Amino acid sequence: MTTDRPPTAEPKGRLAAEERQVRAARRFSRIGLLMTVGWLLLVPAFVLWTGLPEPAWLAALVPLYLAAMVLHLIRIRRYVRSLGTPASPVFVTAACAVGLAITLVGVASSWAGWTWALVAGILLGDVVAGRRARVIALWVVASAAVVVALTYALGALVRPSIEGVPISPWFAAGIAGFYVASMWCLDVERLWWFKAVTDLDDSRRTAAELATARERLRLADDLHDILGHALEVVAFKSELAARLLEADPDRARSEMDEVQRVARESLTEVRALVRSTRDTDLAIELAGARAVLGSAGVALEVRGDPDAVAPAARNVLGRVLREAMTNVLRHAEPSRCTIEIGADRLVVCNDGVSGPGDGAGTGLAGLERYLEEHAGRLAAGCDGRGGYRLEAVLGSGR
Repeated sequence: MTTDRPPTAEPKGRLAAEERQVRAARRFSRIGLLMTVGWLLLVPAFVLWTGLPEPAWLAALVPLYLAAMVLHLIRIRRYVRSLGTPASPVFVTAACAVGLAITLVGVASSWAGWTWALVAGILLGDVVAGRRARVIALWVVASAAVVVALTYALGALVRPSIEGVPISPWFAAGIAGFYVASMWCLDVERLWWFKAVTDLDDSRRTAAELATARERLRLADDLHDILGHALEVVAFKSELAARLLEADPDRARSEMDEVQRVARESLTEVRALVRSTRDTDLAIELAGARAVLGSAGVALEVRGDPDAVAPAARNVLGRVLREAMTNVLRHAEPSRCTIEIGADRLVVCNDGVSGPGDGAGTGLAGLERYLEEHAGRLAAGCDGRGGYRLEAVLGSGR
């Protein structure tokens, strides 16, 4: 777990770069929304430039325009909160009524009244946002056809003119239909990008929180691995030294020296864990297993050579062997133990299991998570003959 993890500075740098990218994307999304609002503001600006319509028409256009702005802002707020949610029937009815009314009143108000159809196109984007492509296509085609038909009929009836020269009804109808059939894209695109960036930012934050929780779990597993094994060895050898104190003082002193060595090594490993430089080599763990089991009077048989295992696999299988030895000392009273080493496989078998032997502690659960992170699997349990068998297989041995 800890040995092949990249330095912590790299993830921090990557997160900082992602944070800058998300901020930049969010800025551009907001710029897109401002562009949509800018198009809406272009309508009254163009009307002022071409000349205000008569007061009667203006009294109708201003409330319709304000209503369209309010509807658009309401839709933006609701859509950004939940990407892909279609507009409610009430909103659809209000937006269609306002969009069609402002288009028709605009066309009737002056020769440049077709500009008001741009507002209808934005409202159409609010209506179709979050719907399926086929439904959007039907909405756009039907809306454009209705606008062209009604504005043509109205233009033929009103006959707007520039300085006394009549304008063809097809002119206003064509431009109004074009606005309705095209401006919805601008609205839908900006809304989608803004919410998509927001969702990506939320996902990135969630991933960072999950990574933090996973790191804490990793540290807990490693501390259990280090301290559980060390304390088990210390307890066993201290008990052995106490029994040998009168019968064999020299061996008792040797066992206590071993206790001191194990304690110091464990302290070194804890410090290495904090620095993320801890290593568990299979050959070193095998030598430790020989010493511990030899002191306990357990006959050990080793099949296979740890030096024939690849470096990366040696580190992973070394962790497995350490946890296996901890379980042997803690949960069994063995007389013999067998360790089988393969290129991508480790099997540890022992006798002397007094209970069922499954789920005796949390070490195997952490070991199973560790192997899953290294594309491996763990199988452990009683062999049905009063013994216990633990097998760890890495990816290529599946």
